[in-house]
Amino acid sequence: MKALILNGAGRLRELALAAEEALASELAVRGCAVARKDLVGLQMPECKGDFGCWTVTPGACVQAGPHRDIARDLIQSDLVAWLTPLTFGGYSSALKSLLDHCIPLIAPFFTTVDGETHHEARYERFPGVLAVGLLEGPDPAGTAVFERLVQRNVLNLHAPRFASPVVTSEQARMLRTQASCWLDALETSQPPRSQAEPLELGTRNDLPAVAARRALLVVGSPRGRESVSASIASHLERLLEEHGVQVSTAWIHRSVREDPGLQQLSENLGRTDVVVLAAPLYVDSLPAPVTEALEILARRTMPTTAARPRFLAIVNCGFPEAVQTDTALAICRLWAGAAGLDWIGGLGIGAGGMLAGKPLAELGGRARTVTRALAIAANAVARGEIVPEAAQRLARTLTLPAWLYRVLGNWGFRLDARRHGTRRLRERPYAA
Repeated sequence: MKALILNGAGRLRELALAAEEALASELAVRGCAVARKDLVGLQMPECKGDFGCWTVTPGACVQAGPHRDIARDLIQSDLVAWLTPLTFGGYSSALKSLLDHCIPLIAPFFTTVDGETHHEARYERFPGVLAVGLLEGPDPAGTAVFERLVQRNVLNLHAPRFASPVVTSEQARMLRTQASCWLDALETSQPPRSQAEPLELGTRNDLPAVAARRALLVVGSPRGRESVSASIASHLERLLEEHGVQVSTAWIHRSVREDPGLQQLSENLGRTDVVVLAAPLYVDSLPAPVTEALEILARRTMPTTAARPRFLAIVNCGFPEAVQTDTALAICRLWAGAAGLDWIGGLGIGAGGMLAGKPLAELGGRARTVTRALAIAANAVARGEIVPEAAQRLARTLTLPAWLYRVLGNWGFRLDARRHGTRRLRERPYAA
């Protein structure tokens, strides 16, 4: 038996190291060969989100770096443990950066699991997943989001078993006993079903209407101006300007590289009435640069004289079921509370591949429900109101059957591979 422990804890470091030691000791007692990897400070390239790991170098990231070796070690293990502080219910940016590079471990082609769209497994089996969340103290809302996120990862990665315990600092003295319980729970677990209780995405009922004069659109896709997120933000910008709202745009991937402290973005947040994040779904959550930005921005100090900005999140995914964006939207909602912003709702958009990163106004029927949803949302944002449920329902409405989207998506992956001279899309470069 081989086990790999990935430590992604930059904060709550002592608790993470204690949990790592307890888990490694218990695994050794059970006869496992244990490898450990500290992800904090590890220099990994940014995932480009261009699917080159599926259609150019199938099964491996097109970029060189330590993430390749970790991905190989992960798929060749029987168990992988993730240690991470809960970041608004999600993973730390250090762990998320590694997980974003794990999509080569599954194949591009769509299939259905429990009636829901996922990607095919690339290897005969994926290791069991033990995701250990770390908290300073109890956080029921964050814990619920974390548990759902791990479930979504397990479904998409085809892991045979999983456990997602959460431990607080006050439990540090009992870690050896808890580690044994975690492993016992892992051994007896089964993959989750796709259906689950809905996550809390609601807004405050008593939020007063305050008309917006300034809006900051934040694009969270590493693909930049060619991304679906950029198309959504651009369309929303035009709608808001028609309502008389002054709009500026920021690009997270660029900000994180050029201004690691996000000083400029932080100052812009303090000068705006409403912030809109448009981002893609990466491995069931937000891309690592977005996670890193949320970590940094939540630590900033809001001007005491400034009114609380409003916050709207728009998350698009490549699956036809927009419900798969709910984990990312729930993370955004918890971040808003931690960062001192008022949550006015979230739009989850499925079948993002149909939008193709092109201007939405040029896509006709393909973007019909999305543009209608954005029009309703823009009107609410300008009036200082919460986003109506009608906009949320429209954003989640497909303009073609899910089965047809899967067929077209699979054809698109083959066509893209052919352009790159690639034929064997189910290659297994890390097969032991």
